[in-house]
Amino acid sequence: MIYYIMNENNEIIRDDFIYFEGALSMPEQNYKIVNGYNGAVFFEEYTHTEEYKQKEEQWLHNQELKDLRRQREIECFSVINRGYLWYYQLSESQLSELSAWYNAWLNVTETLEIPKKPSWLKS
Repeated sequence: MIYYIMNENNEIIRDDFIYFEGALSMPEQNYKIVNGYNGAVFFEEYTHTEEYKQKEEQWLHNQELKDLRRQREIECFSVINRGYLWYYQLSESQLSELSAWYNAWLNVTETLEIPKKPSWLKS
């Protein structure tokens, strides 16, 4: 027998061959687990349910947004947070292009499209 405990998200949070308090049990040959979308351990059968697929999709979407925010911080904010002297040297067209690029970055979590950096903007 395998003894295990699951949390409210159907993640297996503890398992062992020795009984422990509060543990559920299952024959060893039926205990098929897999690593899930978030690194947690799930019963393999559960990963085929609509509930699991919806949670996985939402988690992946949230990870994508997190990655976009991180990229925005690195690529955009380091440029936008430069001082007055740098901005003072830009032309009107450069300021306009920079503003459009900045606004596109602010909306990246809605559009899911990484804005193209102005060609004149050096890294």
